[in-house]
Amino acid sequence: MDDTIITRFTDIPKAYSTEISTAIAIGKEIETRARDFYARNAERTEEKELKTAFEFLASQEQKHFEILDTVAQKLQEDGRFAVINKEDLRGPAPPKIYPNKKENIDEFGEKNELTILLWAMRAEKKAELFYRTQANKAELDEAKEFFNNLADFEAEHFEFLDALFSAWTSTDDFILG
Repeated sequence: MDDTIITRFTDIPKAYSTEISTAIAIGKEIETRARDFYARNAERTEEKELKTAFEFLASQEQKHFEILDTVAQKLQEDGRFAVINKEDLRGPAPPKIYPNKKENIDEFGEKNELTILLWAMRAEKKAELFYRTQANKAELDEAKEFFNNLADFEAEHFEFLDALFSAWTSTDDFILG
């Protein structure tokens, strides 16, 4: 990834460097697994809307990986934290997806698209929690902001998937209770 996304560098105490580096390494693994999951399922699904959604999310996870990798490289090279503009983290707007299909809960099989959506929603929540935890642990304000921004984008991914799930399984505003 090119260095134009870096707005500035912040010197960090050596004690924080290991903690931030570890969190970034874990984050890179999370983003890699998410990217691979979305790419694999984009290939598998025959549902046009899900294919578009999964391709979008795979590209988002790849972008997050590249940003984490840039921050990790700069930390390793100079021992400084690379501050990234929040808009560069965001990437393009999600596609507009309005599925026409409704699926009954009794058709909710082991490997169908709804199962994949639920898994993805859960994974996005876990990623958000991981980044929020890292933000709360971070002593450096810039690292705190960076991890909170990543958490916000994982939350947006969850909301995107939740809207897709809601549209797909709409009960026409029938309230259960």
